[in-house]
Amino acid sequence: MSRLLVLTRKTLLPGFQLAGVEAYGIDEIETAEELMEQWLKTEELGLLAIDEGLLEHLDSSLIKHLETSEKLHYLIIPGGGPLGQDISRRHRISEMIRRAIGSHITFKGEEDEES
Repeated sequence: MSRLLVLTRKTLLPGFQLAGVEAYGIDEIETAEELMEQWLKTEELGLLAIDEGLLEHLDSSLIKHLETSEKLHYLIIPGGGPLGQDISRRHRISEMIRRAIGSHITFKGEEDEES
């Protein structure tokens, strides 16, 4: 059976639970890694949504294992913090789409904004 799993900060947990999603509020990276390792080991079938802040601190070998998994796929939940000068909202969205469909997209008028 496939399912949606969410790993997020504890402050965001109630919103996902109200939506009826199987969500886990994580305070420590080790806890997130243990859950992910368990799901990968048991070949859990589903989609894993991971908070961007958590993903940045995960062990790189675990991320590679997740990327190569044919059963458990993942997507990144944007952290919602400041994007900084280098990363625009459009860039973040286009990267999420590129990861989902495997192709880079551009937005109308994007070239004009970059110059």
